[in-house]
Amino acid sequence: MQIDRDVPVPTRDGTPVHVDVFRPDDDGPVPVIACISPYGKDVHWPERYPQYEHVPHHEHMVWETPDPVWWTDRGYAVLRADTRGTGASPGRLDLYGPQDAEDFHDVIEWAGTRPWSTGKVASSGISWLAMMGWRAAALRPPHLAALVAWEGSTDFYREAAYQGGLYDRGFLDFWWARQIEPQRTGPEGDDWRAVLPRHRLLDDYHRARATALEDITVPLLSGANWGGVQLHLRGNVEGWRRAASEHKFLVAFTGTHIDPYYEDWALDLQLRFLDRFLKGEDHRTDDVAPVRLAIRHGREVRWRDTTDLPLPGTDWRELHLGEGTLGFDLPATATTVPYPATFDTAPLTAPLEITGPVALRLWLTAAQDDLDVFARVHHLDADGAPIPAVGPQGQDVPMAMGWLKASHRETDPERSEPYRPWHPHDREVPLVPGEPTLLEVEIWPTSIALAPGERLRLELVVEDSELGTMAHDHPDLARPAVGAVVHVGGAHASHLLVPVVPDDGS
Repeated sequence: MQIDRDVPVPTRDGTPVHVDVFRPDDDGPVPVIACISPYGKDVHWPERYPQYEHVPHHEHMVWETPDPVWWTDRGYAVLRADTRGTGASPGRLDLYGPQDAEDFHDVIEWAGTRPWSTGKVASSGISWLAMMGWRAAALRPPHLAALVAWEGSTDFYREAAYQGGLYDRGFLDFWWARQIEPQRTGPEGDDWRAVLPRHRLLDDYHRARATALEDITVPLLSGANWGGVQLHLRGNVEGWRRAASEHKFLVAFTGTHIDPYYEDWALDLQLRFLDRFLKGEDHRTDDVAPVRLAIRHGREVRWRDTTDLPLPGTDWRELHLGEGTLGFDLPATATTVPYPATFDTAPLTAPLEITGPVALRLWLTAAQDDLDVFARVHHLDADGAPIPAVGPQGQDVPMAMGWLKASHRETDPERSEPYRPWHPHDREVPLVPGEPTLLEVEIWPTSIALAPGERLRLELVVEDSELGTMAHDHPDLARPAVGAVVHVGGAHASHLLVPVVPDDGS
């Protein structure tokens, strides 16, 4: 393997972005896999995160990036770049802004015009590196031939900063201190810990960081983790759905945030995808389905190949909220239950699979002018114990989650779908205390296959501080639901819309 370190790549305004390039020993031109991040292209993985069993810990491994040893052995070059204002790259830090995306565009174009390159470049990586791949692909650099976006958000406001309008303080504070601050090369640029709480609405600051998914036309492989219920899952599904690519594949899996990308099945899928679109080996994806889903049966998974998500033939059904109950029949009488509340189905008498996005239509009367809704969906075993999903660090998490700040309840009828309400988040509309009000809560996609005797639970809670680094508990922005009631039955019947999959899974 040939290694060139700290190579300055000129960008359109003349500020260089520094990169490391790993190439096979022979001098023939090869396709390139590129990535960029503010995490430090030279920071050895085990020095930062020594865990994760599936990750090779050789001297060239860097957090969330393609393994250069593995890929050069298979005829690819790997390029890692430091974001402007971090690591070896000078300049002003402007994370996820237009200049950040343009820098990656320019790096891709540089890589595509080197004598050691075939002119075919792919973006690949996990999390932030995938997010930057989405951003650059929407700018359509001519030498970008494919995009591998593995667990990477596409909507900065809705998926990273303000989920449902609730500020994600726990993650952003932790992430900035752990991942960004150590790599900064100067004081220039925004500190999101101070800036983002001042941008509560989806304003020009957030619009500058919005990705035009419809402008993405390159072949796409989107890797979504069912357990990524707090950051990336929605983005991988939305990105795959809305991209204009003729050739696009979605794979939804389970496991930690890191391990799956480096597992044998995932490397094989990535290799076959890139061999087709960077090397012209068209047959390599002949037996790869457009959509491959790990269907969760308790703690086990069964893979299903299909053509779309939501799945063809999905039966959208309403699970009505009652007095602690959840059922397909409307409650006989109208009443209210105090918030917070828990609603369980009766033990099932037949198997039930729910795979796809979920939506909560919640009628609520509040005692205050605003409040935060936290919705969680759980799978209960025959003894009533929760069967948790695998979270990003291997921790237990709910099977699905959703959020909504009540003052952000307005929806866009042009962009909303019954199973995925779309909130503009561009103004606050206070609640009228004492007045029943409809809140349409988006719950991120899920997959739950329940066996006879098991139950589904909807849990509405007032806060999520127990999630630690994923908590929405900024002291000045959180609005706990105090004195609110949920309406069930009658004219203000609340329900959970679920995607019931036919027995054959078609």
